[in-house]
Amino acid sequence: MGHSFTLTPDAARADLITFLERAARVNNGSARLVASGGHLQVYVGILFPRGLLDKTPTVLGLRVFAMEESSDFDVVVPIDALVARARSAIEREELTLGTPAEVASLAWAAITPPREGWRRRLGVSSSVLATAAAEGIAQVAEAVPDSIGESVLQKVRADVWGAAISHNKKIPAGAAFAADALGFLGEKNLQVHTLDNWLRLSGKAGYVLVKFPGGHDFGEDD
Repeated sequence: MGHSFTLTPDAARADLITFLERAARVNNGSARLVASGGHLQVYVGILFPRGLLDKTPTVLGLRVFAMEESSDFDVVVPIDALVARARSAIEREELTLGTPAEVASLAWAAITPPREGWRRRLGVSSSVLATAAAEGIAQVAEAVPDSIGESVLQKVRADVWGAAISHNKKIPAGAAFAADALGFLGEKNLQVHTLDNWLRLSGKAGYVLVKFPGGHDFGEDD
């Protein structure tokens, strides 16, 4: 059974398309839609472990949209199908969107970040994150030959994107990569919050949420 929702303002449909298309450039898979309390949370998986021994942190992108109605649902749908429906709604001047057929949930889509209890840390500049993202992309490209096995490729990505950026040891390079890829670096600084083994980067454009494997310790210093 499908669900429907109406985003407000009308321009939010175009914002949704932009967000999803940016996510698709990195991982053209699925998006998780969580509707509750008059808001639609749209999660996308940017980085995530692909096995028990994979130490890649789970890195999610999140945009929150206001809805006209107060619906409640939690579904995982294909990104390309959702983009197609949003484009069709704009072309037909229809305000309400229907959710595409659900797909099998990936491991990252079953992870729900905590809502309360976050501790605010020192913020980080967008320029630092942009530099870290570019350096990480270059490192992956340099370390990966033209022909390589999937397991080796994932090991390289885990090492690069799981490492802390040089200006803030709490933030993994994968979080910088996600913030850059999703277009969240348009403002001067992003806020940083932590909770247990979670880290969150927050800005007006959206959120990057990171879950570290195991019992990650951020320490008490800022």
